[in-house]
Amino acid sequence: MGYVIFYIEAYLACFFLLGIILFKIQHGVNKQLSQVYLGNLTFVTMLYFLAEVFWAIVDGGIISTTRQMLYLSNIFTYVLLSIAAYQWFLLSEAIQNDKAVENDPGKLLLSIPVWFSTILCVTAYRTGLAYYVDDAGKLVNGKLYVILIIVPFGYMIAASVKAFYRAFAKDKYAERSIYFTIGFFPIAPIVMGLLQAIIWRVPLLCYGAVAAIFYIYTSIQDSLISLDPLTQINNRTQMYKYLTQKMRNAEPGLSLFLLMVDVDNFKSINDAFGHVEGDRALVRISNAIKNACQGPRNRFFVSRYGGDEFIIVAEMAYRAEATWLAEQIRTNVRRITSDNNLKYSVSVSVGIAQYDFAEPISIQSFIARADSDLYKQKKLSAG
Repeated sequence: MGYVIFYIEAYLACFFLLGIILFKIQHGVNKQLSQVYLGNLTFVTMLYFLAEVFWAIVDGGIISTTRQMLYLSNIFTYVLLSIAAYQWFLLSEAIQNDKAVENDPGKLLLSIPVWFSTILCVTAYRTGLAYYVDDAGKLVNGKLYVILIIVPFGYMIAASVKAFYRAFAKDKYAERSIYFTIGFFPIAPIVMGLLQAIIWRVPLLCYGAVAAIFYIYTSIQDSLISLDPLTQINNRTQMYKYLTQKMRNAEPGLSLFLLMVDVDNFKSINDAFGHVEGDRALVRISNAIKNACQGPRNRFFVSRYGGDEFIIVAEMAYRAEATWLAEQIRTNVRRITSDNNLKYSVSVSVGIAQYDFAEPISIQSFIARADSDLYKQKKLSAG
């Protein structure tokens, strides 16, 4: 009985902390799918905290500890924990732009373990497969109790494993930081959850869950500040910060290059097909640029400079590599028309500037050199 007040206070405190985050999410301007799933995760986790409070009230004997109450309190906790873990898996896939979580059939398929766990909990009163109340009036784990643990932790572990796998994939180098963020997210709730499973009357899981949700919430907010809202690549401010850092210190054996990419005749796309289609074209072009900048040995920073201009900051050994990258970008962009059956052609021009650490110049001068080379390339193409 002595633990009950402390247990309830801990879960209610965490409940109100998540309530603040949920309020900020619901009243924020970001309505992307990842933000929607984060709101769902936060809401379900808050319900789970209330279920833990109810469990403590029953377990501590504050209300009549009947057989029915014991079953009911455990149904709420296990089912809501599984749903919360499922919501996290959806969130992690949405952040990584996995299309499976954007349609109902895909989400239904992914939710099968939750349904199975729920059925085990609801039918436990009669089957005793998940848990049962013995003759002494105590709850005892059933033969399939382990499934109630595997399901929530399985979702979180699966999300982490997928994220870390993608982080080390050769073609996902440029998005590695995002995958690491997702991979490390479940560590706190998993560790705290395992500890609470061992010391099950000490409220540890709530702290791990709040820490994890706060971590992913702040990470998403940081991305809003650093990413271009349309193309979801780095914005101009982040490019300036990154370039400032790189211009201060030379990497041994590598040269610093700046590639400026400009969409050819972009105004004609807007005029003929509208600004909505123009925005779609920019998104496709940004994806084509990102794809060209993937690879295990590459050190590329891709950003939108403004309008129809993009800048790539690259560290490479030779100028020939920068020239090859520029050609790869042009090739990828040219494919957009055929790959998407567009009624218009898409092409870009690329200007290249190499930084001389022996004769430092300002960022604007460095960009101006790339812009000057871009102008030359456009004249050559027109001629």
